[in-house]
Amino acid sequence: MVVTETTSGDTQLRPYVKDPVELNKDIVAMVAQQMADALIEHAGRQPDGAFPSPPAPIPGTTLLENTMFPCSRCGRITARLVFAPECASEAEMLSLGERLRNDVRYAPYPVWLIGAPDSDDDSVARHLTLQLAPAWGEVYREHPDQMNNRLVELDNKHHC
Repeated sequence: MVVTETTSGDTQLRPYVKDPVELNKDIVAMVAQQMADALIEHAGRQPDGAFPSPPAPIPGTTLLENTMFPCSRCGRITARLVFAPECASEAEMLSLGERLRNDVRYAPYPVWLIGAPDSDDDSVARHLTLQLAPAWGEVYREHPDQMNNRLVELDNKHHC
C-alpha cells in the first residue's frame, strides 16, 4: 500500500503491486477493498458526517463517480454505484466493466455500473446498467426509480 496526502490534506491509500504475480494482485485487491470500505464506513459515522475528499487521480487514469450506500441502521455499505455516462453501448459497458473487475472483485455488496440514458427526458430515460459484483450480470436498461427501489430494499433487508 502507498500512503499519500491529497491536496486537501486527507490521507489516501493506493494499492501498489511491485511484482505483478496474480496471487499478489488478488491479495492486494482484497485488502484494499476491505480497507477502503472500513474508511468510508468510519467517515460516515462521524458526527459531522464529513466524507473524505476524492483522491487526486493517478496520472494517466480517469476518475469515475462512485456512490456508496450505507445501511441506515449500522452504517455498513449495502451497495455501490459507479457512474459512466460516457458508456453509450453494451460493448462500452462490458469493456469498462472488465477494467473495473479487479477493483470490485472482493466487494461483499452489489456493485452496479451505470451508463448513458436512452433519452434526455429523465422521466422516461432508462440507463444502461451492468452488475459487476458480487456476481457478474448482463447489460440491461433500467429507470433510476427501479434502481432506487432496489437500494431501499437492500437497506431494509440488511442484516446488521
